[in-house]
Amino acid sequence: MTENSDLKELEKKAYRSTFQDGIWDIYIGMLIVVMGLYDLDPLFGLPDIPGRLLLPILLTVMAVVFFTLGKKLITVPRMGLVKFGPKRKAAKKKLMMFLIVMFFLNIIFLIVPFTGLLNDLEIDAYVLTLCIGLFITIPFSVVAYFLDFKRLYYYAIAFAPSFLLVELLYPLLESLTSLIVFLSIGGSIITIGLVFLVKFLKAYRIPKEGADNEH
Repeated sequence: MTENSDLKELEKKAYRSTFQDGIWDIYIGMLIVVMGLYDLDPLFGLPDIPGRLLLPILLTVMAVVFFTLGKKLITVPRMGLVKFGPKRKAAKKKLMMFLIVMFFLNIIFLIVPFTGLLNDLEIDAYVLTLCIGLFITIPFSVVAYFLDFKRLYYYAIAFAPSFLLVELLYPLLESLTSLIVFLSIGGSIITIGLVFLVKFLKAYRIPKEGADNEH
């Protein structure tokens, strides 16, 4: 029993280390920053919709590439590939589902503003933005619980009022409102991720070849 408990505890620590490299934080922060790019003027003189979508799509692709390469080139060489039990494997599948959901949520938020659907809803703008915040916060919190990713709770809480803030500040900041709000929130999360990444790089060095043979 004691041996099994020790193994479970080691597995739990190894699983939690999945989030200690800061790569997830940076990835989530980048996706939040993407949401602040929708209201910028079209790039390179392109038509309205393609010109507005170009930069958000590029940053979304960059976020996915960073996440994939970061795990492969930074985390795995330092920690190796850990084989988890059935419970943790199921959690990793949920982790991938979260990655996919986050990606498609960004695509939805890219498209919906241009469809005019929100204009047809007879709902007060402030109520609508609060509902969007709740819609995002609840699943984030559920995912944080199942993945044992505690920082995600705080990110969900910080992100929840973002759409309401955009609505409140728009008369003051106009077209820069989304950029300022989402860049502030996403940038803060990216900064936290960078702090974790630096700590991770200092704590875990890539093993030198032949180091084991020297002892």
